Amino acid sequence: MQRILIITILFMAGLTGLAGQTPEERYSQAGELYSSGDYSGAAAIYRKLWDEGFRSEDLLYNTGNAFFKAGDNASAILFYERAKLLAPADEDIDYNLQIARSRITDRFETVPQLFFVRWFDFVSLLASTNFWAVSALLMFIASLALGLVFLTKSRARGRLLSFWLSIAFLTISLVMISLAVRGNSLVNNNRKAVITCSIVTGRSAPGETGNELFVLHSGTTVTIEQELGAYMEVRLPDGNKGWVSSPCMEKI
Repeated sequence: MQRILIITILFMAGLTGLAGQTPEERYSQAGELYSSGDYSGAAAIYRKLWDEGFRSEDLLYNTGNAFFKAGDNASAILFYERAKLLAPADEDIDYNLQIARSRITDRFETVPQLFFVRWFDFVSLLASTNFWAVSALLMFIASLALGLVFLTKSRARGRLLSFWLSIAFLTISLVMISLAVRGNSLVNNNRKAVITCSIVTGRSAPGETGNELFVLHSGTTVTIEQELGAYMEVRLPDGNKGWVSSPCMEKI
């Protein structure tokens, strides 16, 4: 009993010391744990920082690496996917994500996404929502200024040029607004999730009474169609749908 009490006191003291550290100190400590081979300890600290609302490409990437090394492939995929939303062109993130995906059990014939939709999503994530929104505002102001030139300029040639430039700037402004909206949706309202349970059954209806449609394993990425209580209807990469228990997945 005395030994258990001592262990409990030491554990609580460790938690108190960790809580008194700054986020930067905890981030550095996680890096030290990772370097020393304590991948689970590093992953726990990184995950705690995420839960507290800290967001950065490096944090998410390192969290994915820690979980991968610790053997938690599903959590690694989850955080690599999150990192990819902040840095879609990062080759290291993409490479590690593909390695983690190669280790999952489920294999699907993926329904191909239209190329222009894929590229639009990619471009929308290359910059922050604020960047696209501010750029759109500046383009709109420039369009108004050129429109004013068109209305006040007397020379026909100058008026024609200002008119077409005004239309071009307005079009660019609308495109940037679309990029801002799409980027915000992908980052803050993402409908994709990763299966975190080792195995879960997809059913035809929410609850345990629906017919079994498919079986999913940890690490599989799905798209959430709707939510009802403790269940979510998900769409698989091959287009099939079914209801899965919410605690067995985590949104990207």
